[in-house]
Amino acid sequence: MAFIDDLAMELFTLSLVGVLSLYLTGTAYLAYRKGVKDIEEVMKPGAFPLLVLGMIITIMGIYGEMTWPLPGSYNILFYDPYLILGLILLMVAISLILKQKLQYTGIIALFAGLIAIYYGANAYIDKMTASPIAMLGLYIAFGLTGVFTYPTTLIYDLLPGKAKVSKLWMVVLVIFWIGLVVSAVLAALTAIEAVPQHLLKPP
Repeated sequence: MAFIDDLAMELFTLSLVGVLSLYLTGTAYLAYRKGVKDIEEVMKPGAFPLLVLGMIITIMGIYGEMTWPLPGSYNILFYDPYLILGLILLMVAISLILKQKLQYTGIIALFAGLIAIYYGANAYIDKMTASPIAMLGLYIAFGLTGVFTYPTTLIYDLLPGKAKVSKLWMVVLVIFWIGLVVSAVLAALTAIEAVPQHLLKPP
């Protein structure tokens, strides 16, 4: 089988996940502030693009796990958390479509976030990249976003019965949004740096 270098595209999909998630949750929050109580209906249109992204990431993640297209153990470092992310996106999308509680997917995201941080820390210690700070930042940002996905999904599940968003909830949401922004930017910058090198070395 020919070597197929999809790393840049996969990094761009990570950035798209961050952008879409930020837009979706931000739109839901603004709608709630305007008095809209049916948050499920506000977020439901975002389920389809999340589903598509989740399918693409899951397929590419399975491909990476099965064929090991990257050099050596970089396949473990990248594709293990990448595949888990794809599965989480599928679960979120299906939960939104079926109007199910998100907190059960949120708790999986929490542990997936801890796993991502652990992978990133080990890669940093083992000096597996020429840009260790950027790589560690990417894994920590996505990891913390995963961790804060759990309380964010709890807010989504509990919000319709509340008159207003508490200060603690706002802190959680702001941290979650910061994580999404940092994750999306770092993934996009890493992908942008990868594109010229990968175009010069086609399969």
